Amino acid sequence: MRIAIAAIAAIAIAGIIAAARLDPVVRVGAGFKAKIACSEAFVAGRPDGDILASEFAGVDDALAYIPLRIDRARQSTHAGIGPIGRAAAVYRDGYGCTLATGPLADLPRLAPVSPTALSEADPAAMGFDPAALATALDAIMGDPAPAHRAIVAEREGAIVAERYADGLSRDTPMLSWSMAKSVTATMIGIAVGDGLIDIEESPPIEEWSANNDPRQAISWRDLLHMQSGLAFREDYGDPRSDVNQMLFAQESAARAAIDQPLEHAPGNHWSYSSGTTNLLQHALRRTLEDAGVNYHAFARDRLFAPLGMASATLEPDAAGDFIGSSYMYATARDWAKLGRLYLEDGVWNGQRILPAGWAEFVATPSGASDRQYGAQFWLNFEGRDGRPADMPSLPRNAFYFAGHEGQYVVMLPDEDIVLVRLGRTRGMPAIKAADAAFGRIFDAYQGAGAASAPETDIPATENVDD
Repeated sequence: MRIAIAAIAAIAIAGIIAAARLDPVVRVGAGFKAKIACSEAFVAGRPDGDILASEFAGVDDALAYIPLRIDRARQSTHAGIGPIGRAAAVYRDGYGCTLATGPLADLPRLAPVSPTALSEADPAAMGFDPAALATALDAIMGDPAPAHRAIVAEREGAIVAERYADGLSRDTPMLSWSMAKSVTATMIGIAVGDGLIDIEESPPIEEWSANNDPRQAISWRDLLHMQSGLAFREDYGDPRSDVNQMLFAQESAARAAIDQPLEHAPGNHWSYSSGTTNLLQHALRRTLEDAGVNYHAFARDRLFAPLGMASATLEPDAAGDFIGSSYMYATARDWAKLGRLYLEDGVWNGQRILPAGWAEFVATPSGASDRQYGAQFWLNFEGRDGRPADMPSLPRNAFYFAGHEGQYVVMLPDEDIVLVRLGRTRGMPAIKAADAAFGRIFDAYQGAGAASAPETDIPATENVDD
């Protein structure tokens, strides 16, 4: 009898250990399902059937074994396998959805933004061949493999073409993923223009305040350029990686970067890190609040309202910081407005939103990125080591917002064109799918010969390691 009891106890202990090891893995999958389903249901306004059919297929087969419940009455979602890896997300008006990874911070009520419509123009009047443009759009949206959801072409502030996948429209807010990083840079730029931030100084991170902490050498510029030197594992294939734990399991997104040690001297090594961007948001919050500025209303008042971006929703973590690396929703047309702002050097309808030269700053290669990255913006230059341009169909001085699964806002300065592509590209390189689509549209632009023009001079950057 004692042997039987001991065997049962051993099995129970083994089960507890296995569950403990499995819990962080399931929690990330459950967090992913709960967060995405919540935002798609209550921010994008999509029906349950569409969400379940399209949002989780092709990511990981294991997700199918994690039950998901969308509670329309309580505007929340729940996912998990019994007691293992439970996750819940809650919708709050004006803030979208937040994973309940801890007590949710109290947030001030945000007044809605009044929408401003973009004008529409005859493609021929904007330098496009109408027939070629229509053919291009038919070909782009007729191919189901890349899963394009929205295509918008804008020139000189007017829409010249747009198409949407079935079930979506110009009124559907869509997820940014890492395009939100460029929005974070935009918020930083506004604060720089207000005199609240000097990018050469160190950000206010309380945890680094000890006199001997080498992380005090990190500047705002280093963070913007992804050259902080902080360790951070941006591996979406490993549920235990820093980025997955940050997005789907932790109460504070910034904490994932704040607690990291230095692996390289600040300013000398480029490493793409979503934690870095959330550290920027955390430091921005501290800076604004110390100056008596409402952090949570800052983007609404200083960016979204002037541009009439009524659909824009920045989503916070449980601690109240916006997850500036990944979570913003907006319609394709509102995303296009941000691209137009940068082509106008930060001026919108005569009102300066960004400091003069900020657009040039974000589009200037950071020193260690091999000309691929600016300040939270991607660039289209070839690498000095022979790396091809990311979007060979477009001019080399293009710069762009970029997000997971093929979210792009591309600015073409010489042609005065903004291109937007939103989608759910899985099973193929998203940037190649987007480049093929953009190339078709650009070919319909009658001034497209500029694509093969000689590369313009690239501004000097800071010194880097050999």
